[in-house]
Amino acid sequence: MQRHTVTLDHPTDWQGFRTAARALVQADVPPQAVDWHCQSDAAHDLFAPEPHCQALPSPAPHAPPLRAPPDFVRLCEQLILHRDPARFALMYRLLWRMQHTPGVRHDPLDADRVHLQYLCKAVRREVHQMHAFVRFRPVALADALHDGSGPLHVAWFEPQHHIVHAVAPFFVGRFSNMRWAILTPLACLRWWPQAPSVAALADHGIAPQHALQPLAGRPGVLSWGPGASADAAPPADAGEALWLTYYAHIFNPARLKVATMCREMPRHYWAHLPEAQLITPLVQAAQARSAAMLASAPSMPQRKLPRRA
Repeated sequence: MQRHTVTLDHPTDWQGFRTAARALVQADVPPQAVDWHCQSDAAHDLFAPEPHCQALPSPAPHAPPLRAPPDFVRLCEQLILHRDPARFALMYRLLWRMQHTPGVRHDPLDADRVHLQYLCKAVRREVHQMHAFVRFRPVALADALHDGSGPLHVAWFEPQHHIVHAVAPFFVGRFSNMRWAILTPLACLRWWPQAPSVAALADHGIAPQHALQPLAGRPGVLSWGPGASADAAPPADAGEALWLTYYAHIFNPARLKVATMCREMPRHYWAHLPEAQLITPLVQAAQARSAAMLASAPSMPQRKLPRRA
């Protein structure tokens, strides 16, 4: 059996995967004969073989048109953001099986479909967590024509999956008038709220292929670059002391559920949340505070019910 090696340009190369998967399915290449790689994976592995480009096979004679359910395509667009190196093989295996066993499309208990749903759920969950756990800190920066005025708000986040570009539209829409940057180990985002076009940022070293103008009919350019380290994040500012005071006062020990809290806010993110330094002492004192609240609560007078005639 002839083996085929597909080397994608980057970990989220969706278009490259679609092109290769379509050609391989129409050539009737089984999943076990395909090896999927990314160029960036080889760059970080000293013992990995040199990536090479292998020509895609020609379609088999009388190959039927490729058909995939729209919901499967949407799930694959989410799955490609996962960090599991076997995600490409899983997507292709399911696509190939759908062409040869159409019943797989409607089988919710199929093992590959269940695994795909599980991985997509992890991606959606981390997208939600990045929306909730990013904390901006202001940094003094000189005003610029293409950058607006006011401080630059910088945040640090450590995603487990390749979701940085996927969450960018959320922050652009929510903070469209604010200068901000999000630093992560995978990639960094920068929002230029007053830039009229991508070409206007050429003097700032922004390459056209690393920027776009997402808001139609108004200025603003989103650019991205390589990842950064945690040392590049700004230190705590004076505003965090006010936030910690507020957080400590709204903490309700009577409604504390540690397991639920850790499920919604995993400990992985605690190191970069200002309020995380208060969680442990607040949890330790929760039982004593709850008992004090119950002891100080006024007693309700008992109401006598009227006797029946």
